[in-house]
Amino acid sequence: MLFVLALLSLIFAPQPWSYVGAVVCAGLGVLEILYWQRRMQRQKVRTGVENLIGATGTATGPLAPSGQVRVLGELWEARSAESVPSGATIRVLAVRGLELDVEGVAGESR
Repeated sequence: MLFVLALLSLIFAPQPWSYVGAVVCAGLGVLEILYWQRRMQRQKVRTGVENLIGATGTATGPLAPSGQVRVLGELWEARSAESVPSGATIRVLAVRGLELDVEGVAGESR
């Protein structure tokens, strides 16, 4: 976006200030790109099972002991040791194939 602003500065600003504005905007654009590159390199990409374990979701139906839950926008088959009512908030404990082991989060429901 700053590069577009630099280009517009070259086109529409008066002559001595167009160069100053273009150089400043281009420099800030480069600094922004470097900032986001460094920030993204520090974060580990989480995909698959690592992303599910510990995630919270909602029980779409009662879990007594099995049923369906919505976690991270996806519908999953789930099993719980205790009975969980429909609409309650759950936390994923483990993944076994295509079934999640979950527990109800105490005191929270949607």
